[in-house]
Amino acid sequence: FGFYLLAMACNQPVTTAATKSILTSKYAGIYSYGVNAEKERVGSITVFPETDTTVLFYIDLNVGAPSYNMGSLYGRVVIKNDTGTFFTKYDYEDNGCKWKFVFTKDDITIKAIEGQADCGFGHAVFADGVFNTQSNKVVEYFENMEGKKVYFKETKPEDYYKE
Repeated sequence: FGFYLLAMACNQPVTTAATKSILTSKYAGIYSYGVNAEKERVGSITVFPETDTTVLFYIDLNVGAPSYNMGSLYGRVVIKNDTGTFFTKYDYEDNGCKWKFVFTKDDITIKAIEGQADCGFGHAVFADGVFNTQSNKVVEYFENMEGKKVYFKETKPEDYYKE
């Protein structure tokens, strides 16, 4: 759990004129739910404005005690009217991973669509829930579960999974 908090704390806020002028910059920031993996599920999502209609995100989840199963995913969401959809399918999965994102001023709600939650996570790990705003600053990178810094502007999701 200490690593989880450390990873959240290591994200550095950066606000530049270029990212502020992007329409999706209003969604930028760090959102989370849960505070103690000893007692509950915990999760965090970092959102980065990519274009006027898309954001990049990195989500990091932990089911909590006693198994502490985890999952993480880097992806892109197309947004229209504060709502977005994400879909990816790995070769080894049957249904794929499809989520609906609903953005408000204070949070993001994520819900699996059509039961499609094969997201490559550990057993019983899922993203569904309300993630509350922790910071609304533009964050230039995330730290993945291996501790590697991944810069949103330099590494797109489609390239991240080729490494």
